[in-house]
Amino acid sequence: MSEHEQLNERDREQVEERHEHGAEHYRKVYLTLLVLLVLSVAGPFLGIVWVTLITAFGIALVKANLVIQNFMHLRWEKRLVKWVLISSLVLMALFVAGVAPDVMRHEGQNWVNVAAADAVDRGIEDEHAEEEEHAEEGTAVTVADPDAFDAVGQFNLICATCHGSAGDGNGAAGAALDPRPANFTDPAFWETRDDERIKTAIRDGGAAVGGSPLMAPWGVLFDDAQLDTLVEYVKAFRPAGQ
Repeated sequence: MSEHEQLNERDREQVEERHEHGAEHYRKVYLTLLVLLVLSVAGPFLGIVWVTLITAFGIALVKANLVIQNFMHLRWEKRLVKWVLISSLVLMALFVAGVAPDVMRHEGQNWVNVAAADAVDRGIEDEHAEEEEHAEEGTAVTVADPDAFDAVGQFNLICATCHGSAGDGNGAAGAALDPRPANFTDPAFWETRDDERIKTAIRDGGAAVGGSPLMAPWGVLFDDAQLDTLVEYVKAFRPAGQ
């Protein structure tokens, strides 16, 4: 029997096995997915960062693998399909790895992003020109430190999705959450909050302070000083007199 005929015979056997045990197999897969869903939801309640990361990303990979193999039928397709999928992922990784240095940096060991460097130089020259113009007019101008932490930008990027850019808990993603995101403009919110509790919630997630486990921990993104700056920005939403 030729190799091609052997492959066809094996494919037929796998298809027959799938049809024979299909209902039972899919029930097992479905129950497994439900258990993994419960684990991924329960993980953040522990308030431990590494447990949250494992339950959020590790279980997501396992569930994706189950779905791909069983519901997209890659498990029974020819080997060529698997190689196409693997090759696509490898090529995508190589593309990101090759392009990322050009986007994130202006120069490397054997290359220089001249256009980006020129754009930075032009920006610096414009700032100096603005300073001289204001000096001639007798007014002072403050140039922002390019290395300073942008609390407003980080809040709008990470927090405003749920809490809203105005801090009122009306972010686009917050409408689908239960419980709803905290409203920083509500005086009742500040009756039980202090700097340390807000900082802990940002760093370790809502479950760490007895709040909603739907609020993810962001401590891996910020150092201690940056967290303090974010806390001060959140406090800016506090109503007067609170």
